[in-house]
Amino acid sequence: MAYYSDQYDLFLSSTQSFCHQCNNLNKLIDTHIVTKDNEVFLRKFCPKCGESMVKISTDLDYYKKCDEYLKAPDLPEKALTKVLKGCPFDCGVCPQHQNHPCLALFNITDECNMKCNICYYSAEPGLGNHRSMEDIEKMLATLLETESEPDLIQVTGGEPTTHPQIVEILQYLKKSPVRHLMLNTNGIKISQDESFVKELKRLGGGFEVYLQFDSLTPKVLKDLRAKDMSEVRLKTLEMLEKYSISTTLVVVVKKGLNEHEIPDIIEFSRRYRCVRGIVFQPIEEVGRINAEGDFKITLSEIRQIIIDDEKNPFTSEDMIPLPCDPHKISVGYAAKSMCQDEKGEAFATIKPVTGQLPKELITNHRGTVTFERDREFVKTVIETVSLDTAMGESIMSEKIKQKLFCCWPDFLAPADMGYENVYRLVISEFSDVVNFDAVNIKRECNFMIEPERIIPFSTYNMGIEFSQTKIKKFWV
Repeated sequence: MAYYSDQYDLFLSSTQSFCHQCNNLNKLIDTHIVTKDNEVFLRKFCPKCGESMVKISTDLDYYKKCDEYLKAPDLPEKALTKVLKGCPFDCGVCPQHQNHPCLALFNITDECNMKCNICYYSAEPGLGNHRSMEDIEKMLATLLETESEPDLIQVTGGEPTTHPQIVEILQYLKKSPVRHLMLNTNGIKISQDESFVKELKRLGGGFEVYLQFDSLTPKVLKDLRAKDMSEVRLKTLEMLEKYSISTTLVVVVKKGLNEHEIPDIIEFSRRYRCVRGIVFQPIEEVGRINAEGDFKITLSEIRQIIIDDEKNPFTSEDMIPLPCDPHKISVGYAAKSMCQDEKGEAFATIKPVTGQLPKELITNHRGTVTFERDREFVKTVIETVSLDTAMGESIMSEKIKQKLFCCWPDFLAPADMGYENVYRLVISEFSDVVNFDAVNIKRECNFMIEPERIIPFSTYNMGIEFSQTKIKKFWV
């Protein structure tokens, strides 16, 4: 006889995943997405290991909201691989993929001047293998085959500033059709070499530093980075502030270690004119990972900490799903105006605006370019921000800049307004063997660029064996 049990969960949908217990990346297993007690799980069925559960969200309502923000796909202009075995074994990119490269990562070296306890690439001193300019040119040509006007290129590694031609590489990519160029760095060279910082400044607008910044405390930094980077980080920010170089702080969040610092890091970031915001990244189980126990944190948990923080004005309505990959990226945008606190020190006043924009205004667009060209969209945003006349009248004027940032319009930037007037919070969660979802991975918009392939960031880092032209992670 059929029976009802309140101990069981509610089925939402089905997908496929990998078993994180036997760690077999050659075979997908049937997986259900289920909910219980307002949380969402992957219920995996492995023929060898049996049934297992993985928590992917602590907020059922927000999980459902993500589906409401899913927009029509922005496809790559050209597929570079065929469908043979199906996703994710045909990455390269294949015709099944539902997103273009919003973020294109150029890995230019395996070398690093640190050996962090966590590193998706397992980089460390002595690996070398700097990519040649010929490799860089081939990588750009491959990207332009799939995306003729890329939104964002991020130069990464290893530690890219160890590359002897780092300035030449940045200058070369800056001259390409890309709208925005980023340097992903631990900040050591910036803190020590002012002449290098001057070269970065000469790159002009549309360039940004993506600065590793996980904590304000030495203990946490030693746990994640194997050394106290506090002094280096402060010197790096001092240099970037001096030369007014747009900067994003990047915080890897490890459960039980540094999630309690999220409000303090947001507060800290508001003291710098050069800081445009923060990206919070839940730790991944890929590459070199020295961690045990329950160390993974979900996007929804980080989002809840942000909206519960009474010191910042971002509410639940302000931290919304990013339409291109809603289950994996949450964003909040604000207008930013520098002033002084009660001690006379610089401090940013921020006014979130994403929560005031109609959902349809965001989701009913094809591509990313249309945002900057849609006069009605621009008009709505200006009117929304200008509702607060104290801030609106001081920063809103004339026309909107013809530029984007990572799938989102730089809608707060009129022609006479600098990057210092834009502030954003982003939570970006990647896939690993634990939380992998074969349906959702088709929407990943971060790609590793190689001379002949572009591969979703998550599947690249997971080390999946691809069905066509086996990828060598360490080029020779």
